Amino acid sequence: MRVHTCGRRGQALIMIVLSCLVIFGAVGLVVDLGWARFRKQAAQAAAESAALAAVASAASSSCTPSCAGSIACQSATACPTSITTPPSNNLLAGCLYAKANGFTASGHQNVTIAANVTAPPSVPNVTVPYWVSVSVSENIPQLFSAVFGNTYLSSGAHVTAAVLPSTSSGGCIYVLESTGSSVTNSGSALLQSGCGIYINSSSSSAVLMSGSATIKTTGSAKTNIVGNWLASGGATITPAPNLGVSPQADPFASMNPPTVGSCTYSSAVVVTTNTSLSPGTYCGGIVTSGSETITMNPGLYIIKSGITVSGTPTFNGAGVTLYFSSGGITGSGGGLFNLTAPTTDFSSSEPYKGVVIFEDRSDSSGITLSGSTGSQVSGLVYMPKGNLTYSGDSGTSGVITTLVVNAITFSGTSYIQQAATTDYGGGSGSCPVALIE
Repeated sequence: MRVHTCGRRGQALIMIVLSCLVIFGAVGLVVDLGWARFRKQAAQAAAESAALAAVASAASSSCTPSCAGSIACQSATACPTSITTPPSNNLLAGCLYAKANGFTASGHQNVTIAANVTAPPSVPNVTVPYWVSVSVSENIPQLFSAVFGNTYLSSGAHVTAAVLPSTSSGGCIYVLESTGSSVTNSGSALLQSGCGIYINSSSSSAVLMSGSATIKTTGSAKTNIVGNWLASGGATITPAPNLGVSPQADPFASMNPPTVGSCTYSSAVVVTTNTSLSPGTYCGGIVTSGSETITMNPGLYIIKSGITVSGTPTFNGAGVTLYFSSGGITGSGGGLFNLTAPTTDFSSSEPYKGVVIFEDRSDSSGITLSGSTGSQVSGLVYMPKGNLTYSGDSGTSGVITTLVVNAITFSGTSYIQQAATTDYGGGSGSCPVALIE
């Protein structure tokens, strides 16, 4: 007896076709969701940059901005599609930053911005004098998954940034690394701030302490940790830190690096006797080998290959900015750095008022100070990808130092004490700004 299989073959074909439709639809859904996630991250970046730019502009003249002139206050309002440059107020500056990141209030997108018309989100122990909220939204056309009726997928982000009050008793320290023990404190090391310490690591040992090490904040400031901290011996954080907080964005993300031009010195500048250095581009870096005194004349120093410290040299300089395009400060010597940032911008293209050290965002060389040093560094130390390492008797008692670093390691009797807010005119003005929501 013959068995006819044509009907079975027809059924199999139907099942294969239906299965293919389901598989292709599922693949398409994954593609669309992946694209939506990418666009959400883009919206988050646009919202953060817009909010930080708006509050930084407001803070450039005062730590307690008032709603007048170029400082705007309003309920949530869509950004205009056309904005003159330079913008007439700080909120329009925020709109320009959103636009530069690919988001405008037109088509399938919307950008709204509000400032200081209601109570801001709560910030523990801090009275916020001025805040800006930015909402970025987008209806994303669906491709493959549209066959299921999903024509558009809504995505977006909402953030709030604020001007934080300046205090005379110290300034902010930002540790940006998101994982691991980003602050290591041992021996009798001291880390002290008067306007807050912000640690972005989500690790259960984001801060790892031992011995008699101390982290201390003064006034109403607190230590703020995304994760948690571990301590042994008599190590402590005082007052008790805020745990489980939201990460803080780089408060100086809008600060542009200088243009690195032709070399003033093409090979390493080796210093063996007392000498004076002038601003310029040091393509081979700076190398010391004795106990010489190095006077750095006021200006911008662009340094490739870093500064290598051997012996016990002393660097003295007022009104200087050290920009490390590659390489930081390293060595086994006990170099003493007495450096003060400029009190005015060098020029409109070099707005580094208040910036004493700026390490390129693509460089992770960091700064290592060791031995019997007692450096006093005044100004913003900015190295978002670099680690700051202090050991031995190294440290700084600079009274106007703000730190933005990837990670910090302290050991021995090293210390940073009485850090205070920077007066960087091209970023967050004379007081700090931060994301608070």
